[in-house]
Amino acid sequence: MEMASATSVFAPGLSIIGDIEATSDIRIEGDICGNVVTKKKVIVGVSGKVKGDIHASEICVMGEVLGDLYIQGLARFTAEATMKGTVCSEKIGIEAGADVELTVSKFNKGGATERSAKSQKGNDPNTPRRPVEELMKMD
Repeated sequence: MEMASATSVFAPGLSIIGDIEATSDIRIEGDICGNVVTKKKVIVGVSGKVKGDIHASEICVMGEVLGDLYIQGLARFTAEATMKGTVCSEKIGIEAGADVELTVSKFNKGGATERSAKSQKGNDPNTPRRPVEELMKMD
């Protein structure tokens, strides 16, 4: 995996409603209600909460995620992680103690999975995204 030249950090206490697209690694310690897209790595820290879909090359979840993950490489969940949704990745690692309710599928390097291609509405099939309004209603 190519290293990013920088890391975008969303600090504790920061709340964002809206989609995030970056060319860098992303570390989330605050609250995000929206989709997160990068070709680099995403870290959801212990204080981080994401309500939305995440597209990345790699992810490490230590906080909370409510949404679907589309990960080209490793999707890792630490013992502190809470996750509810679908994980589509090349590899997955779940530590004992993680609170996860998942549907898991293998990442198709040629593009999106069949499910994700059907769920998107006019977007690039490799990055289906749910509208923020729909994400705000999720529990």
